[in-house]
Amino acid sequence: MKVPFQRTINAVLAASALLAGWWAFRWAGLALAITVMAFWSILQFNRASRQLRNVADRPKGMVDSVVTLQSKLAYGMNMAEVLAISSSLGQRMNERGNDWLWRDSYGNQIIVTFRRGSVERWSATRTDAQSTAPAATRPTVPQDPMRGVDHASVAAA
Repeated sequence: MKVPFQRTINAVLAASALLAGWWAFRWAGLALAITVMAFWSILQFNRASRQLRNVADRPKGMVDSVVTLQSKLAYGMNMAEVLAISSSLGQRMNERGNDWLWRDSYGNQIIVTFRRGSVERWSATRTDAQSTAPAATRPTVPQDPMRGVDHASVAAA
């Protein structure tokens, strides 16, 4: 989740940690505050590099299911969160890098538009997989004799 003025908040927190360290323990407190901030930065870098290492194993722009990705997307998600749910790097659609494309093996695709680092909108294009499949490989769906009947009222009767 992206918080408005996040950089300002981070700067205020860092400055307050430095001031609190100096006020409480002088030079030792200042060194402790700097050490904690450096450790936190290393943890964040390690998290980002691990995530990129995980998505690097998958083909670029391919996901298992576009429908699943679409159901998990939310406004305001950052790119790291989208990479976590897609498990794949998207394909850049334009030079500005705002639109990213993911496809699945069925031919469905989703285009996610980012603005200021967070999801602004997305649009999915689905293909009818059954109409493109040969007749011999189409799955047969058994007809439901209760189709159109309210199952809850039948079970209660």
